[in-house]
Amino acid sequence: MANTYKLLDLQAQLRAIGRGVVFYAEKWDGETNLSLTHLGDTEGEITAEMNESYSHLTLPELTGEAKHRSYVSGEDPVVTLPLFLADPALRAIVSPTGNASGGYQRQRPVKERTLVIFPEELFFDASEGEYGDLSYTGTAWQLNGEALSPAQTKLLGQSVWFWRGYFTKPGVAFRHEDGGKLVESISFQAMQSDLALAVLPDGERIYTLGDPGDKDIDIHPAS
Repeated sequence: MANTYKLLDLQAQLRAIGRGVVFYAEKWDGETNLSLTHLGDTEGEITAEMNESYSHLTLPELTGEAKHRSYVSGEDPVVTLPLFLADPALRAIVSPTGNASGGYQRQRPVKERTLVIFPEELFFDASEGEYGDLSYTGTAWQLNGEALSPAQTKLLGQSVWFWRGYFTKPGVAFRHEDGGKLVESISFQAMQSDLALAVLPDGERIYTLGDPGDKDIDIHPAS
């Protein structure tokens, strides 16, 4: 039986994700409904370095550095967010301690949070010509109370859910340029989840791409 190789339907391909919007919450406990708050406005690219670790079997005396067997040990993602930081209330949120100030007598655990990045266009309601409210009913995603369109469902598939991690504290800057506009790059250091496998299955322990429901992750277990 012959193999058939087909070109993609170019009209059906999603090529643009566009601007991202960032939401955060206290670290999700897997038992209560995940409630998200918009972190703030950003300017520039939101990026995530996944920092994978690998272990390779090589035979350098026979085949040089060619890999004969490879294992991926894990990932250590770092998200970089170019955030407007003129609002002083944001300083305590984007802090590893939950405190905008600094200086403790002893070490302390980091303030753990959950971070979600959506494409901003997902919130655009074409019928109203403006941006609306995204919601999850426990069984379905909606925009302004209406089911997502196929295009919006594709955009939801570009969302990224970092289940556990912490912010590193940005510096302090006072600027004259650009009218004093203050945009600082902050980082979110992702951590391995400590939730049960029944809540976050294997393969989703650090982050999930797309709708969590597609991965059997119930973000509304109390509903």
